[in-house]
Formats: sequence, structure tokens, C-alpha cells
Amino acid sequence: MSGSVFCRHCGASINELAPFCPKCGAPQRAEAGGDGIPRTFGNSIKICWSKYADFSGRAPRAEYWYWTLFAVLLGIGAALVAGTLVIATDSRAPAILRIVVDLVLFLPGLAVQVRRLHDLDKTGWWLLLFFIPIVGWIILLVWLCTQGTRGPNQYGPDTLPAGY
Repeated sequence: MSGSVFCRHCGASINELAPFCPKCGAPQRAEAGGDGIPRTFGNSIKICWSKYADFSGRAPRAEYWYWTLFAVLLGIGAALVAGTLVIATDSRAPAILRIVVDLVLFLPGLAVQVRRLHDLDKTGWWLLLFFIPIVGWIILLVWLCTQGTRGPNQYGPDTLPAGY
């Protein structure tokens, strides 16, 4: 038996199990994978660290893009710290911090990109399109922004629960 709650967007009374508000259409739950884990920023980062070099399975859009945001923010932070240390010490040695951060983030970033392509029912080898300037980059960007295939595919079960 389920009760009713209020829509997070318009305030209408709706069934607490409804994935979308019937009045305004707003989603009522965080994007969750087939494993039931909501793909919030923190959870996506934890998932990517726990699958550091796991190239199997699927990754929904939220997991990939939260990881990308995390990597960009961490890279900017490392660059700022390294730049500040270079200015303060008049040495090039602190720039190694930026290189270390890039090396640490490379493998999990590559793994989540492959899992993201798997969600689209494409092999990870399509990442080689990156080496085709502009056209390859645009194709990859479009694919990485596209919703994954619904239902199971050759790489595993759907990453989104029913209703999304």
C-alpha cells in the first residue's frame, strides 16, 4: 500500500511511488541505476573509484558526467595549487602535482567512458574516434550525451530502473 506525497516541482498531491508527477511531468526520484543506487554526484564518484579499472558493464549518463565534472574540478584545483607553489618557490617541481593527478584520474576516466559507450550498446573501441579531430570529437560528444539503450543489452542489464 502506498501513500501520497507532494510533487517536488509543482506541489500537487501524487502517489509516493510515481516516478513522474502526472500534473507537471517532473521526475520525483534521483536517477538510479538498476542496482538501486541513486546517481548523485557523491555516489557516482564512489562508483567510479570502486570500478577503477573495470571496463565491463554499463554507466548511465549521470555517472559519466558527474565523474567528468569531478575530474575537471580536481584538475583545476591541482593546477591552481601547482601554479601557486611554482610562483611561491620559483621552482618547476610543484608542476608534478598536476601530472600525478592526471595519471591517477586517467584509468578510471577511461573505464567510465567505455562503460558509458556500453550503455549505448557500442564497444569501447569507438573511443578511438577521439583521434579524428573535430568530427570524431563531435560524434563522441553526441553519443556521451545520448540516453542509453532501454532494457538489457550485450554489456549487461539496464542502468536505469523502470519508469525513467
